[in-house]
Amino acid sequence: MDDANWGHFDRMLPLQIEAIFKKNPIAYIPWGAIEYHGNHNPTGLDTHKAYHLCTDLAKVSGGLVFPPISLAANLIKSYKGVDFPKHSIEFSERLVRSICEEYLEQLISQEFKIVVLLSGHAGQPHLDILKDVAERYNKKQTDCYIWALAEFDILPNELLEANHSALGETSLQLYYEPQTVVLDNLPKEREVTLKQDAVSGKDPRLANKKLGEQIAKTFVLNASKKIESFKQTYF
Repeated sequence: MDDANWGHFDRMLPLQIEAIFKKNPIAYIPWGAIEYHGNHNPTGLDTHKAYHLCTDLAKVSGGLVFPPISLAANLIKSYKGVDFPKHSIEFSERLVRSICEEYLEQLISQEFKIVVLLSGHAGQPHLDILKDVAERYNKKQTDCYIWALAEFDILPNELLEANHSALGETSLQLYYEPQTVVLDNLPKEREVTLKQDAVSGKDPRLANKKLGEQIAKTFVLNASKKIESFKQTYF
């Protein structure tokens, strides 16, 4: 699919937006966070991950990628048994729900037919709040579909499971923005843990760009098939 079928909403002129919208009235919302991801990953990992995945998906399926939202609840600073009070900006669940509602309301009013809300942050109930808001709007109207998900929702567990700064997320970051990852900052003589290193999941010391590419391309393949099925109903 050529560039005329997709674009970044905030980088385009109105006439360019309208030309893309006419062919593919699809909006992508990358929803991330500003959150401590250990000493080996950037604090904006969730945001950058969602933004790049949405961009790659739009290149295949068409549509408009909106600026990422770095606003999340239920961050690692609130995890029981850990102490990472710095390097995260956490918002209330109430505010997350309200912003999601207002954002979707406006996209619906502008007659987007498909809205893909990709959450790079999987903290709970943050993720469930986004899915709940989407489900409520889907029940209220029938000429648009809002698909709220995390990337691991449509990937096999052996490829990617929900994790925090572990093998999966770190590999994706190495694929998209390798200059922001420093694996040497991880401990070499002991096990990597949540309490000490802010890592939940498989060992990030095994992270590599090839795995990140496999995760990203499989996500785009699976998600693009889903979007094609939505097009059959809502276009």
